[in-house]
Amino acid sequence: MTSPANSAATRRAVLVGAGLAGLVLTRASAAPLAPTSPALDLTTPPGRLKAYMQMRGALDDRLVIGFVSGRYYGVIDSEMTPLYGVVGATFARYRPRADGGYDAATYEIAYFTDLETGAALNKWANPYTGEIVDVPETASPPSTLVITPDLHIDLAKSFPGMTDDDRVVSSQVAAPDVWITEETKAAMVAPGAAKPFHYGEIVTLHADLSAFASSDTPRVPCQTAYTSVVSWRPWLKMGTRSGHLLGNGSGRYGATLDQLPPAWLEAVSQRRPGVLKDPGAPLKQAWGV
Repeated sequence: MTSPANSAATRRAVLVGAGLAGLVLTRASAAPLAPTSPALDLTTPPGRLKAYMQMRGALDDRLVIGFVSGRYYGVIDSEMTPLYGVVGATFARYRPRADGGYDAATYEIAYFTDLETGAALNKWANPYTGEIVDVPETASPPSTLVITPDLHIDLAKSFPGMTDDDRVVSSQVAAPDVWITEETKAAMVAPGAAKPFHYGEIVTLHADLSAFASSDTPRVPCQTAYTSVVSWRPWLKMGTRSGHLLGNGSGRYGATLDQLPPAWLEAVSQRRPGVLKDPGAPLKQAWGV
């Protein structure tokens, strides 16, 4: 999910062989290949940017709602331990920039959930320490981003002690499927902390090639999947134990409110009911309207 805490890294290799005719793979720095269709061109930076915006955002300033649902695991000495689930929703608007990129305003609300019931947690029993800990709501305030013509996603304003690298790294077509992969890596040095907090994320966007039939389509239906590698969150109270968190989940961009995960809808209706009445309201100040 996009925010100062959202980030990671990986590369995906693709073998092209017999039976995979029609596969086109490009990277942001790859040499141009033949266009895949008149309405979808992944061979040039402007074409990849347009496809990315149609899938993750929109070519106009409509409110775009996205969601993910997944699980988090603790990883110590390469052994995974299921810890809790997560449901989150993002709300964003986009507008073109004079340089060919896009400005974005976005915010996110997420809840950690019980693995058995799926309900948002208030308390959680840490299996590593045996301690009952308070579980926070994760709600990022509205932030502004710049999506550059070469498909870097930058915070409009940097934060002291933070480094962030977010970019689209590959795109490919294997009819009838289109994929775009985004990598994010971020680190934050909090005052008094012994070491930086790291967040890494890989997001894969997926759409149907037929959705790009018209070059005027402002956005297309898009599914998403993510994998994240995260330092122990402070609320886990893991102390100096070695290890990290591994997250995995899936969802959609371009959803409607009623399509958001039931656990998220239930939690936000109790804790932030105003979001359901006007989900775009928190963006108005960041958006400048």
